[in-house]
Order: sequence, then C-alpha cells, then structure tokens
Amino acid sequence: MSALRLINETTVTNGVSTVNVTDVFSADFDIYKITLEGFYASTIDYFYLRLINSSGSVIATSFYDDASLEMRSNGAFTERRGLNYTSMTHSTNFLPNSEAESYNGVFYFFNPCSSSSYSFMLGQSVVSEYSAQYSNKSIGVLKQTSTITGYQWSVGALGGTLSGGKIKTYGLRVDS
Repeated sequence: MSALRLINETTVTNGVSTVNVTDVFSADFDIYKITLEGFYASTIDYFYLRLINSSGSVIATSFYDDASLEMRSNGAFTERRGLNYTSMTHSTNFLPNSEAESYNGVFYFFNPCSSSSYSFMLGQSVVSEYSAQYSNKSIGVLKQTSTITGYQWSVGALGGTLSGGKIKTYGLRVDS
C-alpha cells in the first residue's frame, strides 16, 4: 500500500491571480506533500504562498517567517531570510512568462491541522528565466497556532495573472 494518498488535483484557470486549495488538510495526516507542475504567468511576477484557516480565511498577516537558498546556474548562490512576512515564500520567488520555462516544485507541510503547534513548510523548486536555471530550497513557518485546512498560491504584485499550472495535494502516511 502506498504511503501517499492523492487528496486533490487542481488545474489553474488562465487569467486568475489566485488559486485557493481548500479543505485538503485534516486530522487524517500530519504531513502533506504538494506538487506544482508547469506554472507560468502572463508576465514575470512574484509568486506567493499563504495558508487558509478553518474559517476559510487566507492568512495574509505578518505571521510568517521564511528562509531560502537560491542557486543560480549563471551566478552566485543567494541566502534570504524573512521575519514577519505576509506570505510563506520569500518575495523573490517568481514565475516566468512562458510555459517552456515553467515553475515546478515540491513542498511538504507539517502539522497544519494542529491548533496547538505552528505549521511548517519545507520546499524546493526550479524555474528557468533570463537564460538561466534557478533552484530554490526553502523553509517557512506560520507563527500562529491556527487550524489550517488549505493554502493559496497567488501572483499579481507586478500586474500578472496565472496562465497555467497544476497542483496536486497528497497526504503522507507515516507507518510506525
């Protein structure tokens, strides 16, 4: 029996600036795996991750901390840290404007439904842009003890909209 159970698959609609994936985190699992495939936008734009609480509200307040390592094929590696951000991914995370250079990533969420502990994220992504490959390793935390049931990916800081992509959410069973 597989340790992963597919919970949700969401295809991005062209022309939207946000994608909410709701009611996917539950007490059934403590760890969740999220995959992003083929994401790109109408124009190069920043890409943000926020969590959604059990009331259905997107948490956009400055309760997120994050850190990332950007590894460029054509330059130096860059470490970034952020305290009290309004999203769980660093603001330099970006989407390209062509499907051929699309953003792909894998993210793990720990304890999102626990109202007695913080929710943590561990992720990695790759994207092509400006004739270079960018890989990112990132971690994030929501410094709030909320019951989290979903998440939101969004763009639009530079006026872009999403043009394509697919999100899959899996529950990860841990056998003892």
